[in-house]
Amino acid sequence: MRTLSIIVLTATLLVAPVLSPALCFKITLARSSDQRDSKQSKPSIELLGVSDLTALREQAQGQVLVINFWATWCHGCVAEFPEFVALDEKYGTKGVKVVGISLDSAKDLDSKVRPFISKAKAMFDVRVPDMDDPQPIIDAVTKEWPGAMPATFIFDGKGKLAYHRFGVIDRERLFLETESALRRLGSE
Repeated sequence: MRTLSIIVLTATLLVAPVLSPALCFKITLARSSDQRDSKQSKPSIELLGVSDLTALREQAQGQVLVINFWATWCHGCVAEFPEFVALDEKYGTKGVKVVGISLDSAKDLDSKVRPFISKAKAMFDVRVPDMDDPQPIIDAVTKEWPGAMPATFIFDGKGKLAYHRFGVIDRERLFLETESALRRLGSE
């Protein structure tokens, strides 16, 4: 009986799109909403203004926020990028929000940034400054940052800068500093 049910269900799914485009649309819609529920199916890749950076920090209140500034043309950035993918996979559901800010040109969003993110299988949000000179965004993070890349900033649950690194960061240090910020978050 179970085999018959599976055959009928399979036949229905194969024939239904031909008979009912609306049913096919509903099945597709249900699948895509299921994917969003488990974890967003695609990262959000958008342009960023200075006020958006402030909003990112405010929205992450109560979470550890890890921001990595990188670019597709920066060899050190590309080399360390998998560490942020791994960090997001391990801690993304444990109170850590990872955001990548690419200092590529906004005009390269579709031609370079999106393909890179797709190839890296990153599921965290990525932003690209919506300006020719990213200095205002650099200054909004911290005046101590000379603009060297890659650069990593970890903010605690209150939005206070807990750690920063100018240059390539290895997985051990990245995870150690993130875990430290998480412990402080748990004791607040």
